[in-house]
Amino acid sequence: MSQIYFEDFAPGETRSYGAYGFTQEAIIAFAAEYDAQSFHMDAELARHTLLGGLSASGWHTCSALMRMMADDWLGSSACIAGVGIEDNRWLAPVRPGDVLSAQTRTLEKTELRSRLDAGIVRFETALRNQDGVEVMRQTGSNLFARREPLRQPPAPPAKTPPAETPPAETPPAETPRRASAPQPLPRIDDRFAALPDDYDSAQVGAYAELGETVFSASFIRAYALDFDPFPFHLDEEAGRNHALGAMSAAGLQTACCWMRQFIALRREAAGGEVPSRASPGFANLLWRRPVLAGDRISYSTQVIAKRPISKPGLGLVQSLNRAVNQRGELVMDFTAAVITPMAA
Repeated sequence: MSQIYFEDFAPGETRSYGAYGFTQEAIIAFAAEYDAQSFHMDAELARHTLLGGLSASGWHTCSALMRMMADDWLGSSACIAGVGIEDNRWLAPVRPGDVLSAQTRTLEKTELRSRLDAGIVRFETALRNQDGVEVMRQTGSNLFARREPLRQPPAPPAKTPPAETPPAETPPAETPRRASAPQPLPRIDDRFAALPDDYDSAQVGAYAELGETVFSASFIRAYALDFDPFPFHLDEEAGRNHALGAMSAAGLQTACCWMRQFIALRREAAGGEVPSRASPGFANLLWRRPVLAGDRISYSTQVIAKRPISKPGLGLVQSLNRAVNQRGELVMDFTAAVITPMAA
């Protein structure tokens, strides 16, 4: 298969691919490493949770999609790096025995004035199980090399005149593609109030340092072999020859390690096993700097909002989550939400 460059993507095109199977053993093994909640690890306990049975971690499903993409088309592309995931929704549980397929639609392309040799392509992907049930929908962007670098920067985008404000009773014609990422709130240093295990105890503004993960070359390689087998994640010499200049962790591994540290703090607060809490998804995930072999990444979370939801007795706790390297540089941030019980 010939390599796919930035110029080869066409907005509106679709790619259908994949037949990724989930076994009970794989679901439990992933959860043990990154998301140790009972509904991902114990079939009997999972029956009594919100998901009603053993199911894969949402981060496992995201990782599986990355592997499907790599095997079918992304691995033969001139992809330089992931930019981020602006919206990821977990729509239905992924069970042992499920086989997932994907359909990816190219949404748009952006030429870069700052890089004449590359451009950004934005995609939307629907992931379905063998029964046609959509289990996840994701919108994200990647940086791709151009086959032929531009000789001069593209013209800046034309400014569009502001539209007239519609009458109050008229719905807007179009929802903005991406909301601005929330800013940190004034910080309340209360680690356990930053957790979603109890809606009433979660406090807007509460902040917690979660812990650190050291990204050794072997740790990076182990995840990449399963989910993101690009050479610059697998081999130190290939990493040195890549645009990033060193072996680097897969972006989703950086996010999965946030989940690992988040669960660790929840276990500390609970004094042992943690109650299972489901999430509808995450948004505005940006990989701002590469995580290189040897980096030590510190994670944090802060509650930025909470509200009841339509299902009686349940609320939603939203957080802003960040990852910073040993030099104090922000490498990743995103917002997430957790469904949690409210007091009767």
